[in-house]
Amino acid sequence: MTTVRRDDGPVVDIHCHRECGPAAELMRDAARAAGKVALGHGDAVTRAVNERQLATIRPKMDLLDVRLADMDRMGVDIQAVAVAVYQFYYWADPELGAKVARIVNEELVEATSAHPDRFLPLGTVPLQDTEAAVTELRYLVTELGMRGIEIGTHVEGEEISAERLDPFWAEVARLGAVVVIHTQGHTHPQRLQGHNFVNIIGHAFEATLATAHLIFDGVLERHPDLKLVVVHGGGYLPAYAGRIDHGWRARDDVRQGVPELPSSYLRKFYFDTMVFEPDQLRYLVDKYGADHVLLGTDYPYDMGEGDPLALIGAMPGLDQRQVDLITGGNAARLLGVVR
Repeated sequence: MTTVRRDDGPVVDIHCHRECGPAAELMRDAARAAGKVALGHGDAVTRAVNERQLATIRPKMDLLDVRLADMDRMGVDIQAVAVAVYQFYYWADPELGAKVARIVNEELVEATSAHPDRFLPLGTVPLQDTEAAVTELRYLVTELGMRGIEIGTHVEGEEISAERLDPFWAEVARLGAVVVIHTQGHTHPQRLQGHNFVNIIGHAFEATLATAHLIFDGVLERHPDLKLVVVHGGGYLPAYAGRIDHGWRARDDVRQGVPELPSSYLRKFYFDTMVFEPDQLRYLVDKYGADHVLLGTDYPYDMGEGDPLALIGAMPGLDQRQVDLITGGNAARLLGVVR
């Protein structure tokens, strides 16, 4: 593989994680009582592998010097770092959810402030309560200076396109905040127990379903200026968009509430590079444009991409303009990074 490099600014990783220790401490007993265990998905073999992985990645989660060394090795200048997805805490009651979201956001800003040139913190909001989510969004943008948030693909089984969340999406658009949409588990895990299917298949399917709901439930129609990044390459939908377009042309029920071709809304999304294969990444670039693909690594997990610049460099026919956009130009534009 040929490693590429951005010519006109920093290389930005849009997709990486950090655990918030104070939030984990606060929520430990509540999570146990609610049966919410971070490593609890999958069968016994998967849970054991997850336990071992957590021990391996703990220094990467906690210690900034370890993280910075890995970023240097990978050629990443800036991480847009978000909380680990098991710390969305959507299952908590609204009051506790709002409290822990505030703890996560303030701790993340403080923890990354020692290296403002290397980290851009992405916040979290308690989506289980619309008013609290809007309040926290305003706080993290206007008071903490965050430029975006990360949210899950569902709220304990409720779609993020739910009608009650429309005021949240309106405020996201008004503030110009970036929203990174990250899968968290799966709503129907009974068929995904073995072989870490919850992750290797379920995550991509969750991204597919959430993106489709945002399109077909009219969120993109009502809020066309949203800046939405879907990780894991957007899941399966970007690779098979012709089917939803065919359905829209063929059936009245598919067109209901969707005045434009579904793929025209899909093209408004941004996708990260977490697809592992150069030809799949090339497809995203050719289909949706280099201006809608962003470098992502899923650091520090074992399902992450350890050499993202080499993956990008392995795509045939990529010119330097496209390299510059994918490796950091798009993220810099969305997040307002000025160098």
